[in-house]
Amino acid sequence: MHIVIVGGGVVGFSLAEQLLADKHILSLVETDPELCQQLSEKLDLQIVNGSGTSPSVLSQAGLRGADMVLAVTPNNEVNILVCAIAAQYNVKRRIARLRGDEYRNDSNLIDLEQLGITTVIQPEKTLVDHILQYVDTPHALEAANFEDGRILMRGYRVTENMEIANKTPREIRETIAPLVVLFSAIVRDGSGMIPDGETKILPGDIVYSLFPRESLERFLKLIGIESKSRKVIITGESYATVQLARALDKTNNHVTYVDTNREHAEQVAGQLDHIEVLHGDCTQNDLLQELNVDKASFFIATSEEADYNMLSSLLAKAEGVHEVVATTTELHHGQLFKSIGIDHIVNPRLTTAREIMEIISRGHIGGKFKLSDVDIEAVRFTVDPASDVAGIRVQKIATKLKKGTIIGIIVREDRFIVPGGDTVIEAGDHVIIISLMKNLPYLSKLFKPHRFLKRS
Repeated sequence: MHIVIVGGGVVGFSLAEQLLADKHILSLVETDPELCQQLSEKLDLQIVNGSGTSPSVLSQAGLRGADMVLAVTPNNEVNILVCAIAAQYNVKRRIARLRGDEYRNDSNLIDLEQLGITTVIQPEKTLVDHILQYVDTPHALEAANFEDGRILMRGYRVTENMEIANKTPREIRETIAPLVVLFSAIVRDGSGMIPDGETKILPGDIVYSLFPRESLERFLKLIGIESKSRKVIITGESYATVQLARALDKTNNHVTYVDTNREHAEQVAGQLDHIEVLHGDCTQNDLLQELNVDKASFFIATSEEADYNMLSSLLAKAEGVHEVVATTTELHHGQLFKSIGIDHIVNPRLTTAREIMEIISRGHIGGKFKLSDVDIEAVRFTVDPASDVAGIRVQKIATKLKKGTIIGIIVREDRFIVPGGDTVIEAGDHVIIISLMKNLPYLSKLFKPHRFLKRS
């Protein structure tokens, strides 16, 4: 596809990197000349210095005749106008990054299609969804969701007291948890592997498991975590913090929201039914002690000030909270935060870029999740009626798969299938596959509309 990206910040840069790797034709529009120079040194694409609200600048970037425009500047008004111009240029897909309740897909205040927008990305919703993945599954090292949160993938370090320790996936499926969970990848001594039914899961391994949301309670029991109401403390004055509070308000957790702005805290308190809202500064030890942070399962800092998030999280950790999550928009902060003891670092700009990439790739391929530090990915493919896997048994497909690849879960309408050898993959199925990254080009060809396998 020919894609025009408007906005060269973290979101735009991340999108450009991934789209170039997928062999799309790209051009990028950015107002900051210094940033344009930096981008030109890192990316092999056309870069146009100018405003995305200028029809002549957009024309220079090749908007006329483009298949898609991605308006991802930090400014709502700019992104809306970009899509409106693109609609007049007959660009088929027009994706805008928009903040605020007024621009929700379900909002009745405005018809986004009339503004030229075909798809809205809400950074705060994407951020909140990502944070909730960790709240759903405490102590997970990594977390990803597929199929709008109906399929979960979690990475945990195995300990001696877990039911799964010193057992093979076959033993677990046959005697402990039939058809509940697929153990899809193991990281052992820094190396990743795709386990088979006889691979023993050892204490110290990091095991990645794939399972439907309805099996969450059983999965938590397998890894020794009690399913219960938890104490959660959140802090920040940002719009994302309010959205997180609203999401947690619908859970059975005991939640306290600490806002650094008194007036804002009073406004938020009137919007939430079951959450305690306080005015205060979580960089003060006295307040953390008053909150009994040592009894909390989670401390989550989502202020727009990264320094506040880092300091408050470190102090909460020092006071004994079980797990901390902090947000930052600075790319270099991630490793720094983790190196000093913060459990989870979430960059809202990168989560936004990942969400956009999934929307772009829905259809044939979508929902990628790369395991940290190893060359393994979980990828969701959609089975085309004319692909080489449609109508074929898993056992026969398995003979065509390269070593280091397994078929994880099949999503068929509203059903989730952990496939056996006799399971037939049908057109329209969503198939989540876990594979070594070097095998992904072959897998992509296998799921595309070709025919070189005989039906059986």
